[in-house]
Amino acid sequence: MENIKKARIAGTGSYLPKKLMTNQKLEKIVKKFDPVRAGMPFCEWTEKVTGIKTRYYVEDEDTEYMAAEASKKALEAAGIKPDKLDFIIAASFTPSKEIPNLACSIADRIGNGNIPGFVLNTACAGFICGLDDAYYKIISGNYKNILIVASETLSKVTDFNDPATAVLFGDGAGAVVLQQSDKEGISTFPYLKSDYSPDHLEFKNSNIEKEKCFIRMDGGPRVLKKAVNAMAEAAKKALEISTYKLEAIDWIIPHQANERIIRSLAEKLNVPMEKVCLTVDKFGNTSAATIPIALDKAVRGELENYKIKKGDKVLLTTVGGGYSIGAVVLEY
Repeated sequence: MENIKKARIAGTGSYLPKKLMTNQKLEKIVKKFDPVRAGMPFCEWTEKVTGIKTRYYVEDEDTEYMAAEASKKALEAAGIKPDKLDFIIAASFTPSKEIPNLACSIADRIGNGNIPGFVLNTACAGFICGLDDAYYKIISGNYKNILIVASETLSKVTDFNDPATAVLFGDGAGAVVLQQSDKEGISTFPYLKSDYSPDHLEFKNSNIEKEKCFIRMDGGPRVLKKAVNAMAEAAKKALEISTYKLEAIDWIIPHQANERIIRSLAEKLNVPMEKVCLTVDKFGNTSAATIPIALDKAVRGELENYKIKKGDKVLLTTVGGGYSIGAVVLEY
């Protein structure tokens, strides 16, 4: 079969749960916060340390539901029906069940349970890793339309006895349809790297609730520096193998870990914050879903300071726990 050399994002979608969780509401359920040690009240401390003001939590939704809703919007934006999808790549470490896998559940919920697919877990780097796999499938010539969707229900694995991590996470899903195209889209292959470090992030049983697993994360200065350096390096590597220079990039969408990391990344790359998409203040850290949510909101003009137009050059860069690292340059 003729080799297809280009793959382009044809549509985006996202879903945020109904429940808006402000810092004021969160304060009521987070335990063991010490305002004396912090030197300020909970809400002030949360915003100062993370930049996060609000995030969203599921009520009657779950990971599968959010993924399907985001996927439906991406399909609608791309102008295709589920029967035109060739494959689904889902990214998540918080699916509601292991079997059937998340991709199969999404296929059924969007109306075509015959679509093949799989789920991958590279934590916050999941969407970029999924985009990488979809890219190679498209340029092989064997696939025309692939759905990549990241969905996380982090409120279910947040330890509210640990204020340092409890304030960070939110729930949500984001999706894109990657499509065979004769126009410029993804600029050559995405850049991926691993840097094994298990002390950054773990998913382990709670000492209090043995049957539950919670996120354990080192959020100290060492990890902050590592995250900034990793995303900056990935961005530069992706640019090196692309057809663009940094100066030609209209927008940078980094993983939304916290505001300090994002602002430090802008400084590291020597680019103005006006070009760096910031959504963590509104949606919190939704792990693999942060980049596709931000991308969709910017494409739809739902963010006050960011509007991605057709033809804009966009750089996506991420770092996930442990560490998984990746970046990609594309023309929207």
